[in-house]
Amino acid sequence: MLKKAASQDLISGLLPNIIPGGVASLQYADDTILFLENSVHKARNFKWFLSCFESLSGMKINFHKNDLMTINIDEEVADDFAQIFCCKKGCFPIKYLGVPLHYDKLKREDLQPIIDRIIKGISGWLGRYLTYRGKIILLCACLISIPAYLMSVIKFPKWAINATNSQMAHFFWGNIGDQHKYHLAN
Repeated sequence: MLKKAASQDLISGLLPNIIPGGVASLQYADDTILFLENSVHKARNFKWFLSCFESLSGMKINFHKNDLMTINIDEEVADDFAQIFCCKKGCFPIKYLGVPLHYDKLKREDLQPIIDRIIKGISGWLGRYLTYRGKIILLCACLISIPAYLMSVIKFPKWAINATNSQMAHFFWGNIGDQHKYHLAN
């Protein structure tokens, strides 16, 4: 539907030289991100297409739960877009599928909650009661998947990698003396 509307020049996106019509959309389950050109007229057309989608599919779009994100657009134009789509204006960074997104480089405060979540997960574990294999399994199954997923989408800065590695190493090696004494006593 989007491609056909773009081919008729009713809507247009940001990437016409890469995607036919230029309308890029990211979709996962019920989450969607659309990248559109700065045109109030085409935004109205797009809103009409969304209304048609609702009628044809029987699904309802809750515009009040949506955020309008704009980059390099005057405040008045952004207000017009928000009014057309009956949604509020948001600001960057945003989270999409758990990944912080920004049009510029992410700052430390954007990534710190992720690192804190990893550290909090480790802090509740009692490593001295686990074997080396148990620790490896626990780290791989529970923690490594969090930064691995994020690093597949965004480039982690060195401080974040070092903080994560440091916490995992402390968990893995932190209780060596206690564990060694435990094995010798038994």
